[in-house]
Amino acid sequence: MKRHSLAFLTFASALAITSFAADKARSPAPAQAAKPMKLVYMATIKGAQANREFQANVQLVQTQRQVAVELNAAMEKEKDAKKKQELKTKLDAVMAKLNENDAAMQKAYGFTLTRNYTMEIETANIYLQVTEEEAAKIEQAAKAKK
Repeated sequence: MKRHSLAFLTFASALAITSFAADKARSPAPAQAAKPMKLVYMATIKGAQANREFQANVQLVQTQRQVAVELNAAMEKEKDAKKKQELKTKLDAVMAKLNENDAAMQKAYGFTLTRNYTMEIETANIYLQVTEEEAAKIEQAAKAKK
């Protein structure tokens, strides 16, 4: 998911994380009719800081997964038994940490690398940096509208 960062723009209150099963391994055979998919509510992330932490955690497990894929490919290509064992040791350590982090993400957010997700921003607060005088004018204009 692409993350946009703008000064004084924060996504606050509720971010809903929804999950849907779209694993290729769970896809029906081509001859069967596709079953309709449904979004299921998983978690709410409240506040901009919590959203940044969630995004950083997702990025971490995705990076760890990519490192594991690369180590596995290198291990399979390696001919030297000693180097192959070194790669396997590294892969085992990366996989242990990845599994630990994936379990923590599942407990905290209902998020796991084995699923696809949709994030829906339900509310957003937009802030503008202004002087005291400008703030007073904006507040007066807002009161006048009401």
